[in-house]
Amino acid sequence: MFTKQELQDIIELIGRSPVQKFKYSDGTAKLLIVKDNAALSPKADKRNSKPAAEHAGAAGAKPSEPDGEHPAVAEKNAEADAPKLIEIVAPTIGTFYAAAEQGAAPYVQVGDKVTPEKVVCVLEAMKLFTEVSAKVSGEIVEIAVENGQFVEYGQPLFIVKPE
Repeated sequence: MFTKQELQDIIELIGRSPVQKFKYSDGTAKLLIVKDNAALSPKADKRNSKPAAEHAGAAGAKPSEPDGEHPAVAEKNAEADAPKLIEIVAPTIGTFYAAAEQGAAPYVQVGDKVTPEKVVCVLEAMKLFTEVSAKVSGEIVEIAVENGQFVEYGQPLFIVKPE
């Protein structure tokens, strides 16, 4: 039988590895872990569509366009003109911290410019702290998680408008 700590360690290791399916059996216990990457995709799609829709609204897309264009077509065209956004995703599971320590200023806020080496947050799992860098140059347009929230591997943390 596995202890709770052993199971957490195994899940974290599998989450960080490229392994998609893990099977284990020792005669008394069986363990099967299957990564469901499809479960992550809807989150990513939802995050990408929200800023684009907000951008379309900010650009002044109205229910009835003066040139007679159908509203759905006008919104689709506005989304096509919207800049491509990039997600900074969690490289591991853990608790999301926006600052180095409690009471300190957050690493980044909406509107801040980032560079690829800029640390944007820290993830903590089993007393191990992992600094997450932006890996892209651009502007933070959305912080997708709350401070202290548990995040999954691959979960979007920040939305960045690239330069």
